[in-house]
Amino acid sequence: ILTLDLIYRKISDAQRTFIDSASQHGIELACPSGCGKCCHGFMPDVLPIEADYIAYYLLSNSKVFSAAEAPSLQIASSAENPSPCPFHDPDRPGENCRIYPARPLVCRLFGYSAIKDKNNRLSYRLCRYMPAPQGLDARILDQDTIISKVGALPPLMTDFAMEVLSLDPSQAAERKPLIEAIRPALARIGTTLQYCPEPNAA
Repeated sequence: ILTLDLIYRKISDAQRTFIDSASQHGIELACPSGCGKCCHGFMPDVLPIEADYIAYYLLSNSKVFSAAEAPSLQIASSAENPSPCPFHDPDRPGENCRIYPARPLVCRLFGYSAIKDKNNRLSYRLCRYMPAPQGLDARILDQDTIISKVGALPPLMTDFAMEVLSLDPSQAAERKPLIEAIRPALARIGTTLQYCPEPNAA
């Protein structure tokens, strides 16, 4: 969990470098105020280590949920709350994610990370809800355009996905929807915290 936390910090640092460099070049990259649409209709798939990270966050920060209350976690998707994620709160515009500091890898990477195109070069796509920044002529940028217009490359999704998977390669086939993965994770981490109450003892 501590190593995963370091990886998550690396992602934040790399994204901040990319966003700050864009700003220095007169290009403002930002989500619309109070958006949260990336959560709509989306249930993240997570590895067991990601679920454990979320469970640790919930249980060590006196949140509403506990291992005993895990069965009450439900998918509350509706017209008012179009997200199937159990941690999406439609009543907090702009702060819809109740586990934002512990959110899964895919949620961290969305919006400010790159993929590789068919030529094995970086490609960055603005989220469709992001306003088109002045200074950019397109919403999909190839590697050369990113360097010339922004001055720094965004973090590459696959690099961090492989880094997380390398924590325990045997978990590769154990990826599950968050709603399924969180209950056993709460039980695992709850038991661990019972015997290792100090954070660094686990």
